[in-house]
Amino acid sequence: MKNQNRLWGLVFLLAAVVILLRNFGFFYDFNLTKLLFAALLVCCMVKSLHPLNFYGILIPAALIGILYDDLLHITMLTPFPLLAAAVSASIGLSFLFPTQSAYKQAVDFNGSSGSHTTRSNESSIHFQVSFAGATKYIDADDFKQAWFKCTFGSLKAYFDHAKINGDSAEIYVDNAFGDTSLFLPKEWNVHITVSTTFADVEEIHKPPVPFDGAPLVSIQGSIRFGDCKIYYI
Repeated sequence: MKNQNRLWGLVFLLAAVVILLRNFGFFYDFNLTKLLFAALLVCCMVKSLHPLNFYGILIPAALIGILYDDLLHITMLTPFPLLAAAVSASIGLSFLFPTQSAYKQAVDFNGSSGSHTTRSNESSIHFQVSFAGATKYIDADDFKQAWFKCTFGSLKAYFDHAKINGDSAEIYVDNAFGDTSLFLPKEWNVHITVSTTFADVEEIHKPPVPFDGAPLVSIQGSIRFGDCKIYYI
């Protein structure tokens, strides 16, 4: 997070310098809006290198190509063919080379997918949905960790009947072009470290102060071109 803040800080400082120099006749031939937008896209690409995020690399690269198609002599490919190719390539590479998080590798999951509603009382959960909608109810008496993957779909996971016996638990969310909703007990102390690319993470009805003795629940993962909503119930 500190490195990301430094990167964005340098971009906006550079933008301030360019704006000032432009008034002295420098960079007069450059479209300032396009230049700043391209700089933001480059930042997204750099941010997506680690952990590797194909969507965050290829789609911003395609948008830069669209911005400067005349300069790059690729007008025959813009805008829709280049953007469609970037999206298709991102999807294909993500399936061929899925991101392997340390959290995912540490657990032996039993996977499932599809459009349906299921319940689970297992301590460790692995659930994925693609091009469909699914609802998962976690009723574990000793919940420890969960891994959810949603690609071009909708996933809802309810933890209101789950119990944590230890001091902490983990939830990993991998969402691409989808909507993931987590319904968590308001008594849990939730800490979010999720990376986003053209996406949003929203907390709804979160208590202002953590409950005394509440277990720490760490939510990690990556949200690309979609939304992740966390409801406290």
